[in-house]
Amino acid sequence: MSQQEAWIVTALGMAVVFIGLVLCILFIQLFNRIAQKVKWGDGTHGAATPSPEPAAVVSPATAATEHAATEPVPADVLAVIAAVLEVERKLYLNRPGSRVTIRRGPARP
Repeated sequence: MSQQEAWIVTALGMAVVFIGLVLCILFIQLFNRIAQKVKWGDGTHGAATPSPEPAAVVSPATAATEHAATEPVPADVLAVIAAVLEVERKLYLNRPGSRVTIRRGPARP
């Protein structure tokens, strides 16, 4: 192979890589524009679930009184709650602005 052929092969290889990178950029921008125009739904993974009922508004004074009147939650129950919340967060709550509200129910006998 002569020096001129080597330069031609080098230039063609660089051109192919450059064109490939430009095409990747164009496809990424195209998919970004399509994704902005598509309505993705409410994130329920295709399940038809009824809308949740709105949570009752609790004032801070009432919440503090209720919390002080109950005994603390055992450590094993807290561990289970933490594990369930982590699984729920990873599966369903990775959307920006989503939140989880935990309300303590009435004491059971």
